[in-house]
Amino acid sequence: MSRSVRRPQNETDEPLLRVENLTKHFPVNTGFISSLRWNSSGGFPLGLDDKSVRAVDGVSFDLYPGETLGVVGESGCGKSTLARTLLGLTDPTDGAVKFRGMRTTTFGSDEKREFRRNAQIVFQDPQSSLNPRRKAGNIIADPLEAAGWSEEERRERVLELLGQVGLKEEHYGRYPHEFSGGQRQRINLARALSINPDLVIADEPVSGLDMSVQAQILSLMQDLQDEYGLTYLFITHDLSVIRNVADRVAVMYLGDFVETGPVERLFTEPHHPYTCALLEAVPNPDPDVRGVEPRLVGDVPSPSDPPSGCKFHTRCPELIVPDPFTREEYHEYMAFRSDVQDENLQTDVEPAAVRAHYFGGDLPPDVERTIESAVSHAADGDWDDARAALAEYRSPCEAEVPELQSVADGHLLACHLDAEEREAFSW
Repeated sequence: MSRSVRRPQNETDEPLLRVENLTKHFPVNTGFISSLRWNSSGGFPLGLDDKSVRAVDGVSFDLYPGETLGVVGESGCGKSTLARTLLGLTDPTDGAVKFRGMRTTTFGSDEKREFRRNAQIVFQDPQSSLNPRRKAGNIIADPLEAAGWSEEERRERVLELLGQVGLKEEHYGRYPHEFSGGQRQRINLARALSINPDLVIADEPVSGLDMSVQAQILSLMQDLQDEYGLTYLFITHDLSVIRNVADRVAVMYLGDFVETGPVERLFTEPHHPYTCALLEAVPNPDPDVRGVEPRLVGDVPSPSDPPSGCKFHTRCPELIVPDPFTREEYHEYMAFRSDVQDENLQTDVEPAAVRAHYFGGDLPPDVERTIESAVSHAADGDWDDARAALAEYRSPCEAEVPELQSVADGHLLACHLDAEEREAFSW
């Protein structure tokens, strides 16, 4: 008899995984010399540069037994770092991860071993996550060997798993390069499930696969979830995948969750401009509908120097504009102010030429005077006074960090825009 046990869904109000203000920052400079901050002329050091890459910047959520939480966002928003930090593959900078009510960073050796048995990960690239020198059967059996199973028990369990993930007994002795991408991901799933975990974190598990193979793997994952009562944290940049597999969705941008909610509600009534932009980028299969017209402009800011206030404000199509600007004028003003902030303004030309470089038309008289004052201060080398002059006009999106607040049952939003005044979303 196999030692595998069908794991029923745990009906409880207590979360399997609770994450509280989880933070993971990586230092930009690791050596002493490289960490020195020098003065503008390249002379003596002013001190140590303590900048860090804020990969995960205060994330909180609960994950309940038997459910699937999808985490979506562009590449570089911190999704994979979140996964690795949750599993203890990298230590958090701050915050807490609690598994069944116990904080994982306080686990002793036995508790840590039990946690690793109950929490597994499926990586994005099935090729690089499999040892090319080991046969598929041995790869799947590795967690069982670490758990003390005998050779006979390991082989029986591996053959059972191969059948459950759609492979055959003959695949036991083959090497990873002898499989297709979809088959390799099935091996990864079998390895993750070998010791009956409760939690599986799937980090972009189908992003490198063909569409037809994606559908097969997603269907397999749902079947395995039903059979074993698995809890999934499913990470992806593909919203069309999330709609088919998740119960709830968390939208991540530059290390923060900006919107979370039940999957159907978030897909039909999104509120955050970033969520709307991601949804609008999903191709529509209707041939009578126009192609994708992305609303996102500009580059993703550096996580080592994220924008103030709402981190999305530099790319937001619905930025709250202060009086007396139009939206286009204020975006020009922001670009001008950014160069003043970084002391990148050209000061060896006429002020009119500087002004014309940033602004395409006439501006309100008060704004014109503010820009003239800033250019004059910059030309004299008084950069602090130039910055102070431009601080007169500032969007609330730049000034204040929005908190996640409820807009409906289970639907949270971090945005300064009034949810009640938004236009209804439609593809």
